[in-house]
Parts: sequence; structure tokens; C-alpha cells
Amino acid sequence: MTLIDALAEDGGSSIAALTALYTTVLRRMPAAWRFLYSSWDRLPGMESFRLSWMTRRFRHTEEALLRLNPDIILTTHPLATAIASRMKSRGLRSRLVAVFGDWHFQRFWCFPQVDQYLVSAPRQREGLIGIGVDPGRVTLSGMLVAPAYRARVPAAEARALLDLPPDRPVVLVTGGGRGWGLEALLRAIVQLPRPICTVVLCSSTERRSRLERLLARTGGGAADIRLLAFVPDPAPYFHAADLIVNKAGGISNAQAFACGTPVLAASPEPGHEEANLAELTRHGVVLVPRAGEDLTAAIDRFLDEPAALAEAAARGRLLVSIDTESIALAVLAGTAPIEQSLKTR
Repeated sequence: MTLIDALAEDGGSSIAALTALYTTVLRRMPAAWRFLYSSWDRLPGMESFRLSWMTRRFRHTEEALLRLNPDIILTTHPLATAIASRMKSRGLRSRLVAVFGDWHFQRFWCFPQVDQYLVSAPRQREGLIGIGVDPGRVTLSGMLVAPAYRARVPAAEARALLDLPPDRPVVLVTGGGRGWGLEALLRAIVQLPRPICTVVLCSSTERRSRLERLLARTGGGAADIRLLAFVPDPAPYFHAADLIVNKAGGISNAQAFACGTPVLAASPEPGHEEANLAELTRHGVVLVPRAGEDLTAAIDRFLDEPAALAEAAARGRLLVSIDTESIALAVLAGTAPIEQSLKTR
């Protein structure tokens, strides 16, 4: 049994059920999730749940880790980090490297047996050091994105490749892996008074069908709207866009920043994405609606403000200008001094 097989057997229906519960809570009780996300460490029993109970179902995964006995375990999710940390406390000798995939800091992601953290932003490093983590175990690596996003591809070239119109603004709309908030974003798009081309990355065939039904009821307005279910390589769409409208996610924003495409952040998920949005806004790398301004008006306004788009794009590109690949490889090889994390492209 491979490690992937073990995770599937252990998680299976439980992970699906937890995902459904998480989505339901986000939609119906956002205030409750917001409170839990920000206050979990003050609730009785949560530390025991995080360090022990959360991982106990993953017996096959633990057995696979013991059998494989890898030199390095690289984790990108708190649950995976928790499993590996618990196994190390029981004798597994692997080196555990935990990667942060968001822009803010959350202590829930931190576990006692982590040997090295790769973080996306300076404030995350400060947060880790603030809770007592040795600075030598924290490396500012930036966020890993595929090389296709860092490539310098002219928008006209990307549009020609994708058969997108060259004579009107192109707006890319994304909602992350679950397509969160796409209905609200699409309703804003169809109310735009100007002709634009909108590409919506729907994340799944099911989500695309739901959005098709929505468009059948509302019409597309002045926009040429293209709904795409799952795109294996979305990088060309990021390069082709004048503006990306999305949530305040981790990877999708890093991809946009690497492309040098401005981002208008809207409809963040409660908790972690709201915290992301606060951090990204502090850096000035995302655009947001003005107080009292609806999303349609914000999109329309920013399409008429090329200077604001260019400034946000430049700030975003600077934020991800760290030489992430070289730093991450050096950390995995055990050869990266702390100064290495400040090397830029």
C-alpha cells in the first residue's frame, strides 16, 4: 500500500463528510466559524484534539510512514503535519518540513515535531518566532507556483492562444477548488454596462452546470461569458487577463502575482481567507471595493484605472519575487542559511 492509498483508505468518507460539514458551516454559520478560527486556542480540549484526536483515524497512514521511513516529509496541510508530527513523537526519524500555503499566520498550523517551516510572508516568520520557534527553523521561501506563471507572456499572445478577443477587456473569475462565491461574482459580471470577455474557472463540471442555470435565468448582459469546468493548465488565462476577480486564497493569488496580473479580491471565505485579505491589503497587492461600493461598480471603475491596475500588479509581483524554488531546494537539502531566504529574483 502506497502512502496515497493509505491516506485514501484512512480518510475516505470521513474527509468527504468533514468537507461537507465545513462547507455547510461556512455558508450557514460564518460567524461561528470565524470565532472558532480566531479563538480555537482558548477553547477547552482543542490542543489535545489538534495534537492527538485529529490524527487517530489515520492508522494505515501511520503504518505506511513507518514502513517507508522517508528521509524527508514535506507537508502542505495542517492535518498532514499533525500526522507526521505525532509519528515523530513516537520514534519516526524523518525530517519534517511544513509549508504554509496562506498569507497570514495561524498557530493551529504549528506542531512540536516540525524541523523546518517554509513560510510565504515575513509576518508568518515573525509569528512563529513569537511563539518560541527557533529562527533557524523558519525560512521565508515565498509561495511555490509553477514556472508557467513566472514566465513573461504578453497578454496578446495568451489571448491568441486561447481564442479570446483582443479588442475588449478580459476578466478572469476564479473561486478556488470548491468554486466558492462564484454565483455572487457572476451576478456582478452580468450587470456590467460595458462589453467585456469573462472567463470563469468553475472548478468542476457540477459547478459549471449550476452557473449555466444561473446564466439561463439572468442572461449574460453585455459580457461574453465563458464557463470552464476544469482547466489542467490555467496559467495562459492568468496571463491573458486584464483583471482577475477572486477570493483571497493562497495559491491562486500567488499565481496572479507571479504573472503580473492585478487582482480584485472579493467574497473571501470566513476565517482564513478574511485573514489573508487583511494581510494582502496591508501589503497593497490586491484591489478591493470602496466602502459601500458594490462589486459591479468596483470592476467597472478599476477597468478605467490603468494606473491602479499597474501599481497593484507591480506590488504583487514584488511580493513573490523571492527565488522560491532555489530556497526550497536548499532547505530540503539542508544547505540553506537563514540569509538565503532573503535572496530575490
